[in-house]
Amino acid sequence: MIRRMKGFLFIALSTFVFSVGISAAVSAESGPPIEGQVQNYEAFPEPIETSDVTVLTKDGGKTTLEQFKGKFVVLNFWATWCGPCIRELPSLERLDAALPDDKAQVVLVSQDRGGFKQTERFLNKLNVNFPDNFVDERLKFSRSIGVVSLPTTILIAPDGKEVGRLVGTAEWDSPEALALVNWYLDQDAKASKNGS
Repeated sequence: MIRRMKGFLFIALSTFVFSVGISAAVSAESGPPIEGQVQNYEAFPEPIETSDVTVLTKDGGKTTLEQFKGKFVVLNFWATWCGPCIRELPSLERLDAALPDDKAQVVLVSQDRGGFKQTERFLNKLNVNFPDNFVDERLKFSRSIGVVSLPTTILIAPDGKEVGRLVGTAEWDSPEALALVNWYLDQDAKASKNGS
């Protein structure tokens, strides 16, 4: 009797593991490519609303993510005191250059308390240029969007919703990262073509 029950449990467990493996494989095939440099990327099953908390602009004003609606945004949270952030900034600049200007862009949000005086000097020293970079005043925006460590990079669809995020560093101009971003751009192009 006990042997039969063990045998039954083994078969049931094997069937469960097999079916879970199949569904994981199916969803992996239908979702974005996540491997190599972006293996820590977490794609959300459903896009989520993003924060409408403001960030500071270079001219002393304030803005929200709303200004980027209609574009795919690679939103990177960084700071001048964060070594891993500094290492990935050049690859983010190269990614930005590789993206179609009218469809997508990289946007930086700094957590530096010294504001633009600190970040601009630092970016110039690194010889990297990001037209759209902002400062997160008192980390209000970071907290509201759930950023708890640096660097964190959030991918935001043209409708303004977050589709996933990567906590940690990546070479953002690597083939894997480009494939990830291009997958989302292709999905958006298909949706636009189908009128959805």
